[in-house]
Amino acid sequence: MAKIPHEAMHRIFRDDPGLFTRTLRRVLAADFPEIEEVSVIDTDLTTTEAIERRADTVLKAKTAAGNVLLVIEPQTDKKESKVRSWAYYLSFLENKYEIPAALMVLAPKAGTARWARGPLTLGPPDRPSMRVFPYVCGPDNMPFITEPEQAAEDVVFTVLALLSHRLNPDVEKALRPLADALDRLEPATASYWFEFTEGGLGEGCTQDTWRNIMKTMNYGYVSETRREAHAEARAEALTEAILAFLDDREVPVSDADRERVLNCSDLDLLRNWVMKAPYVADSAELY
Repeated sequence: MAKIPHEAMHRIFRDDPGLFTRTLRRVLAADFPEIEEVSVIDTDLTTTEAIERRADTVLKAKTAAGNVLLVIEPQTDKKESKVRSWAYYLSFLENKYEIPAALMVLAPKAGTARWARGPLTLGPPDRPSMRVFPYVCGPDNMPFITEPEQAAEDVVFTVLALLSHRLNPDVEKALRPLADALDRLEPATASYWFEFTEGGLGEGCTQDTWRNIMKTMNYGYVSETRREAHAEARAEALTEAILAFLDDREVPVSDADRERVLNCSDLDLLRNWVMKAPYVADSAELY
């Protein structure tokens, strides 16, 4: 399961390899063949040299046009040294497997996406010895999906599109349409993509909003966020029971004691208080 935005942006293609073709066709109008079968390739491209080289995701795909290697690389900021890395990945893989290798770069910033589209060259400026031509998807060409029906047409692509726009100030407009689309899926699949999206959004206000949306879902979502929501609901029920016992018995409850009960989230402590509430003569005796 993806835990951070960078990881989510490339691992999504391992979960749905056909997403590579669908993305190229929808975003870049590229005539890439349908993927019939796929296997994950070891991403460690280190040789005997003491320099570690590791691509993010590498897939070996079988298509009607023949086998092809798919290298998927998220890239947040412009970094000239990545051009050398990408060129190395492609040449190493083609040399090892003797089949074509294609590179997709996923950039959450429009400026990074423009840079990655090139020209990316290696060698002397007046006569480059190598050029790298990646497929590039970023917030400037990925659709910003805010309609539930459009989101439901291809849920996995909608997840990718949302994560591509995670730095967009208006990204929260795309959260509910995706949630509604996921809610149409069977629970296990929906749970997976809810949690995947949570990790892919990264920490911050957008992730908090997504978590709040997850808490409203009506099926057995079992992520940490869902468990937190269940714990909050149990704490609220225990709190109401404690205060109801005291109020019904006309037990004096100071403002400070009432606030202490309302702000408590320790379930064991609340259970202890709810057992005492029918018998105490003063709210202070709870503690």
